Amino acid sequence: MVVALLGCLQRSTLPPVNCSSTFSNCDSRVSTEFSNARSRCQISRRRTVIFTASLLASLLNFISNLPSPLHALASQEFDEEEEDRVVRLFQETSPSVVFIKDLEIVNNSKSSNDVSIPEEGTKIEGTGSGFIWDKFGHIVTNYHVVAKLATDRSGRRRCEVFFVDAEGNTFSREGKIIGFDPTYDLAVLKVDAEGSDLKPVILGTSNNLRVGQSCFAIGNPYGFENTLTTGVVSGLGREIPSPNGQAIQGAIQTDAAINAGNSGGPLIDSNGHVIGVNTATFTRKGSGMSSGVNFAIPIDTVVRNVPYLIVYGTPYRDRY
Repeated sequence: MVVALLGCLQRSTLPPVNCSSTFSNCDSRVSTEFSNARSRCQISRRRTVIFTASLLASLLNFISNLPSPLHALASQEFDEEEEDRVVRLFQETSPSVVFIKDLEIVNNSKSSNDVSIPEEGTKIEGTGSGFIWDKFGHIVTNYHVVAKLATDRSGRRRCEVFFVDAEGNTFSREGKIIGFDPTYDLAVLKVDAEGSDLKPVILGTSNNLRVGQSCFAIGNPYGFENTLTTGVVSGLGREIPSPNGQAIQGAIQTDAAINAGNSGGPLIDSNGHVIGVNTATFTRKGSGMSSGVNFAIPIDTVVRNVPYLIVYGTPYRDRY
């Protein structure tokens, strides 16, 4: 009986369990889940770093584009310095620029031998600009400004030259034409300089000009005396027609406004040196206003020709 019971118990015993295999599988699953969690954590951390870096870069770029008080102050100081420089440039140069009136005597009761300008009975035929060449009273201008005076045979043409001194006082002298060259649109007037403290311009050079550099035109557009316009050298080596139909080579193109009355005035650089003689502009059709395409005779051409006009009255090529 006991043996049968023991046999029965032996047959009903549960199969043995492999604990080591079970724990091994469990460790593998835990290890895999931990590894996946760590990978997800690393990816999340990397994304966080990238987002933070991108956000920081955008913030720094935004801040750098904001006008800081120091930057705004420095920019304002620079603008004020540039403005003061242009003001000084005009103040120092404008006394060397003259206003020219082409007059016709319409009622002269005096003797025909009297060549002075009467106080009454004159008509303004045209206006222009010029600049003081030397202390002897020589004035350089465009030929087309005084062309009627140069070709006058009636004796009724006069030319009055107006000066403005450093104190802003205006005075005038009669100008006598002593030389002209239509081929280069140049003319020289002579005034009586006795008792006048004339201030000649400072001559520069035009052979080293660069497109883009600043330039300034001073003249008397439409009769408004001592007008300053600013611009840049827009082009070099241009060809423009002269009053006698020939071509003026090497003209300076500028966008500094040049209108009727500016002709004969100086084009100057940032140092106040004359680099050209303002002479022509392309006008807007039907308006007569400057289109921004303006021209000046290069000062190197002027320097070569004016001494001959002063001494001989004609250009060098016409003396032989």
